[in-house]
Amino acid sequence: MALTTCPECSGKVSDKAYSCPHCGFPLRDGTSVPRKAKSPGKRRRNGTGTIVKLSGSRRRPFQVRVNTRIDEWGYPRYDVLGNFPDRVSADIALAEYNREPYSIGSRRKTFAQVFRDWYKWKYRKDPDNKAGRTSSQYCMIAAFKNCEPLHRLVMSEITAIELQELLDREDYSYAKLEHVKTLLNQIYRYALQFDIVTKNCAEFVRISKEDDTERGVPFTQEDLWRLWDHKELPFVDTILIYCYSGWRINELARMPLSDIDLDARTFTGGSKNRYSRGRTVPIHSKIYDMVAARYDARFCSLIYHDGQQDITEDKYREYFDQALKACGITEKHTPHDCRHTFNSLLIAAKADRVARYKIMGHAGKDINEKVYSHMSVEQLREEIEKI
Repeated sequence: MALTTCPECSGKVSDKAYSCPHCGFPLRDGTSVPRKAKSPGKRRRNGTGTIVKLSGSRRRPFQVRVNTRIDEWGYPRYDVLGNFPDRVSADIALAEYNREPYSIGSRRKTFAQVFRDWYKWKYRKDPDNKAGRTSSQYCMIAAFKNCEPLHRLVMSEITAIELQELLDREDYSYAKLEHVKTLLNQIYRYALQFDIVTKNCAEFVRISKEDDTERGVPFTQEDLWRLWDHKELPFVDTILIYCYSGWRINELARMPLSDIDLDARTFTGGSKNRYSRGRTVPIHSKIYDMVAARYDARFCSLIYHDGQQDITEDKYREYFDQALKACGITEKHTPHDCRHTFNSLLIAAKADRVARYKIMGHAGKDINEKVYSHMSVEQLREEIEKI
């Protein structure tokens, strides 16, 4: 290596140096020594996404982009996996995505959007289509409406705490909460199956409210006489139908007309549990003409119509109260009290206990009553006619 002398300090300097190491005097046309080029980091494999630091002051400046493609105009398009506060968390998110890729669009769907997809997948029809709705479909639509706080939330971001808050609502009855919990269980299993969520949050929540669905005050014998004396008044017939059939309000109100067989004189339905579902109940002779008179293919329900149009459950409850007052019954009653009335009538008539369980959709006391007791419709009819 040849040496030269610095003209400033006379120190010995390499003839290839850009500046004097002793005094810093520039030796080559006043230019400084160039910095050593920074070696590039290891490039990601094509198709595995990229991390971009966005400009400006941001809380989450590191954006992870995947599925980059070129549109018809030659511009790059991509899906944003998310924005992160630091490069490490962005690296982790991208690595997890590449290990198990999923649809970014699905992960951004709201609870309401996932419900519509699930409903179409399960029932093979649009949730707005009311034609031919089963009692199960009515229950799921109602349960969805009761999940209103979740409708606009991105489903993959909903927490178990938010689900539990919904199930802790004091203004919801136990029966309503049961339907909500059933919907959450089904929709989360669907979402997990199709990579919309990464875990089933519905597994971690429960109904804390005490079961109040079987409580009620039956009508007295005097109340029943009043109802029979005024059976021609609007909606009094529906109260008597409930009192002499034992169905829960929505089991009968949402029962498809095809499940009411006027020739065989039977109802078939049920929704609460495995002892309730699919049970067949004979139509009592006292209410048969009322059932036949309300059976009208123009309406979706035997109960929820006023002879001119379909009505809602809330409207029916309003008409229910008006009918009782018109009969001179001043004590407060609910449609569920009709079910208690029916059960009380069967007990008073000394109907067979197993038959009563079968008709009411209750579990028996032991395995013989639960599993091994089989009764024909005619046997059940014989017991129900004792009223």
